Amino acid sequence: MLDLYAPIEPGNSAAGFRIGQSLSSIEPFLQDVSHVDYTPDFHLSAALAANEGALVLRNFGGHGGVTIFFGSDVVRLVFSAREQLGCIYVFEGYLGTYEGVRVGDMLAALPTSEAFEFDDGDEMYYRHDSEGQYLPGFAVVAEVAETPERASTQVTGYCVHNWNILRARA
Repeated sequence: MLDLYAPIEPGNSAAGFRIGQSLSSIEPFLQDVSHVDYTPDFHLSAALAANEGALVLRNFGGHGGVTIFFGSDVVRLVFSAREQLGCIYVFEGYLGTYEGVRVGDMLAALPTSEAFEFDDGDEMYYRHDSEGQYLPGFAVVAEVAETPERASTQVTGYCVHNWNILRARA
């Protein structure tokens, strides 16, 4: 299942997982991993620093579903309350690419045919078409930077998603 070399397909897949995939389809691979119910006093940073496999965290992020962290947050899967995969995050340690651009490369390496605009609320860059309309299914995680500074701004992660899946209630 987990494939750190799998290419990123906006709105569809990353790291060997597919948007819309059911939690039950990967549960057989999660038998010998930590399962935790999230509480406000849970120390996620410490748990991730010690995580060498997978950490399954229930009720994290307020969406009522399950979030699975692989390693120290190399890959993060966010499932809805209906147990459908709605979001795949990939960070440092992920070796797959989007249009040949890896985590750790500069924003300037992203295709110039696509416009990216920073969203302050989500703190990610979203793709827009030539008319400025949001293109769903994909975002780039990086620090906010003015256009001239983006060339030296590092991609720290990617987010492949379908927000509608996470909005659906059980």
